[in-house]
Amino acid sequence: MTHAMTALWSSPERRSERCPACADERPFEQPPCLDGHEPGECPEWACLDCGHAITLGTVESTRPARQLVTAAA
Repeated sequence: MTHAMTALWSSPERRSERCPACADERPFEQPPCLDGHEPGECPEWACLDCGHAITLGTVESTRPARQLVTAAA
């Protein structure tokens, strides 16, 4: 999925983003975070017009990457 970030920041907890349900640019807000993220750092956002939820940001790994070991020829 390719999506151009069109965010217009008015505060860390509000932004303008394209809503898939509304099919247009809409204001989004971060609902109260139950995962303990600081304000503005939670990846969950909700459209203020229809309530459609989206997740923005990067995925953080909780496990270290495994190294591939191959035999020498």
